[in-house]
Amino acid sequence: MQRFVSATSTVREHLRTAVAQEGLRTRPFDPTATGGQVGQLRRQLTRQRGGMKIRELMSTYGDVITRAMPCVLVSPDSLARFFPATAGLFDIVVFDEASQVRVADAIGAMGRARSVVVVGDSEQMPPTSFAESTAATGDDDSEDGPEAVEDEESILTECVQARVGRHRLSWHYRSQDESLIAFSNHHHYDGGLSTFPAPGGGLEAGIGVSLVRVDGHFHRSGKRGVLQTNPAEAEAIVAEIRRRFDASPDVLPSIGVVTFNQPQRAHIEGLLRDSDDPRIVEALDEASDGLFVKNLENVQGDERDTVQFSTAFSVNDRGILPLNFGPLNRAGGQRRLNVAVTRARRQVIVFSSFAPEQLRAEETSSVGIRNLRSYLDLAARGPSVLPSDLRRRTEPDRHRDEIAEALRARGLTVRTDVGLSGFKVDLTVATADQPDRPVAAVLLDGKAWWARATAGDRDGLPIQVLSGLMGWPAVERVWLPEWLADRESVVERLVGVTEEAALGDRPLSIAPSPVTELVLDEQPRERPEPVATVSRGIAARVGDGPAANRSPAAGPRGMGPVPFVPWAGGLFGGVDVLDELPGRGATQIVAGALAKVVATEGPVHPDRLAKLVGGLFGLERVSGGRRAAILQALPADLRIDDESVVWPAHRTPGEWTGFRTSPEVAERPLEHVPLREIVNAMAEHARSAAGMPVRELHREVLAVFGFRRLTAGVEERLDSAVDLGITLGRLRIDQDGIVHPA
Repeated sequence: MQRFVSATSTVREHLRTAVAQEGLRTRPFDPTATGGQVGQLRRQLTRQRGGMKIRELMSTYGDVITRAMPCVLVSPDSLARFFPATAGLFDIVVFDEASQVRVADAIGAMGRARSVVVVGDSEQMPPTSFAESTAATGDDDSEDGPEAVEDEESILTECVQARVGRHRLSWHYRSQDESLIAFSNHHHYDGGLSTFPAPGGGLEAGIGVSLVRVDGHFHRSGKRGVLQTNPAEAEAIVAEIRRRFDASPDVLPSIGVVTFNQPQRAHIEGLLRDSDDPRIVEALDEASDGLFVKNLENVQGDERDTVQFSTAFSVNDRGILPLNFGPLNRAGGQRRLNVAVTRARRQVIVFSSFAPEQLRAEETSSVGIRNLRSYLDLAARGPSVLPSDLRRRTEPDRHRDEIAEALRARGLTVRTDVGLSGFKVDLTVATADQPDRPVAAVLLDGKAWWARATAGDRDGLPIQVLSGLMGWPAVERVWLPEWLADRESVVERLVGVTEEAALGDRPLSIAPSPVTELVLDEQPRERPEPVATVSRGIAARVGDGPAANRSPAAGPRGMGPVPFVPWAGGLFGGVDVLDELPGRGATQIVAGALAKVVATEGPVHPDRLAKLVGGLFGLERVSGGRRAAILQALPADLRIDDESVVWPAHRTPGEWTGFRTSPEVAERPLEHVPLREIVNAMAEHARSAAGMPVRELHREVLAVFGFRRLTAGVEERLDSAVDLGITLGRLRIDQDGIVHPA
């Protein structure tokens, strides 16, 4: 099981880079290309002035951009404004924080997708109503028309109401103390989240939920600078932040501040910026996990180790606490509170200028206010105030009870069924001298263990989170067969593990465990040489790199460009041999010469083949009759295509996608370059550049075969190659006249 946990952890870590590398490797074009769509896009992106706007770039080069960056992070509004309205533009569209996305905003993105995944939490923030117009239509006749069907609040609720297939994520391991999520688990998720207990059990300093009473006053009137603020609370929070920064000189603390109104947020941030500590300002402006100050409306998506709340409000001059708490009083206020109280990984500190009992939640119908009262009670008194249904009764378990009694008999302190959610640690074990500091978590194979569907949920994730994220010094598994077979050895093992963990140097700190490297083989292995890509050579005019040293048959299955190697010449006999054609002996000699030339230059045009073979028998010029006699001797195993081009026996015209380059000087007249070879070069250049205009493609391919001038005859042959490429399904031309590989 440890190997399984290590392997899955390593795979997850590896996927972070492997997925990106695979995306780069499978790009269908060469990002270094200087021509075609890629070259034009590169020039647009490097222009200092006068370049295209984003919308123009996406409209003109959207296909290239999405293939260069197949994973796009964008808001629904930006997607609608910048990306072409093309069905199936994306294989998959994922909506994150979908509770904040309106149905109307989501439709455009969904229409561009082949499939959609909607991810969100209906108990978190709804779509914001900021700057949303609510003008009436003023159409008196509208009452007589059909009744309009209103959209749901968000695309998330729309999908829920439409009964789209759902999968609920139940494991929660952001909170490194269960009390941080226990409130929300009960009030919002019906106890459906499985959380993990920490070894400190809520007694460790710096974790959990706590309440700090401040002798502060909320200014409901007065000067603009202090209006609707609580300066005393703000100063207490700033002092706590400064204390934490002073205690951590080498690492910026991870702290978030959440306020219940905008003026208090601005006041706290102003005090922090006016402080004489440049590290605080740096943490506010630059640190990704440093310091933020936000209000309830815009904190969703953030998380920090420690979150400090400023409730700001206080009793009025008559000693009564008004029940106006801004956003909490509005519809959905309880969802705003839920977002805010689940932002912390380690600790929540609530700074309040009133006691929980002063908040008369029973006098209001606001769910947000009633939940705030419950949360303040939790902060003041701890998890003991949680309803009994969350701290469910312990079920009888003889296996667990017998182990517990055996460990207690050895002088250890044992607690059973530990946890505030459906997931329980069966036994926690502490030494007698530190009974409140459990150091070993013991997991059994009881009813809850059997109920989990996968090995990862049963034995992988719980052990990994408890020993790593939650910081348990020891996590042990005891199987029932093991206990029944040899109880004494099990007890000895658990006692030894507990004593060793108690004496160890590892503190009860909560820090992520390092990623375990998976070693598959003790013997180092050489990495295979990467396969050279075709596109790299094209931009530099193929022939400068390793391909220049290849034979004509180089490359996998004749794929891609290789240098053209002309027939070296020689003599096979005199003209008299040709004169004896079609005699049997002469035919055999000429057939051998033909096979040699085709093996070197094939596929080869018949006119060139006849001329080269004639030269092998002393002829400088080959007449029409002599050409026919020579070609009549072609061996039967050679292939002849529709253009009468002669192919080696091992090469099939319809499967060959290679081409031979002569970038410095034309080794063959263009009319002797087979049309299929020209098509292959066009397809490769169009692919490398993500598409090319026809005339630019003509010039690029012409240079591949060593030509510079685009005459009328040359252009006609290249046009014939384009037509053949379309007929063969190798090329296609879009509505803008851009040639693409098919």
